[in-house]
Amino acid sequence: VALVFAGSQLSTVWMAIDERSGGGEEGQSDAEAITGMRSPNGILLFLLVLTAVLLLLFIVGGVVGLRRIAGVPTIRLSRTGQRPELSLHRGVLWHLFNSHIWSTGQDAAAAIKKELQLLLPGINVFLDVDDLEDIGALETYIRQSQLILCFLSRGY
Repeated sequence: VALVFAGSQLSTVWMAIDERSGGGEEGQSDAEAITGMRSPNGILLFLLVLTAVLLLLFIVGGVVGLRRIAGVPTIRLSRTGQRPELSLHRGVLWHLFNSHIWSTGQDAAAAIKKELQLLLPGINVFLDVDDLEDIGALETYIRQSQLILCFLSRGY
């Protein structure tokens, strides 16, 4: 839309310059000398080609993005080929509580959470650095989780 508006404005300016300079009776008109185009149609053609190129780039970018998203592997049910339905029981906030020792397991626990979220879109994984609000409520967090994963590293 902005390019169409710009094109109409540039064409109007071209015609005004051409009209004031006498219409180009002696070879090259002032409008042609300023814009490099013999008529306002050249401006419009340039903007149409530019719009088409930008639209093509946008479409190609969208297709590439969709192919990347479609290429992300996810866990599928062997019987149906569909993603598993992740449900939570009443009073449960997380599908998984990721238990680890801070000194040796923090980075690995974060990597596990990230990978699970890629493989199972929609999974809620409790990880202390992301979800812990009160260390005194640790037992509550565990009760609000369906499963507990104990990541065993040195010192656990």
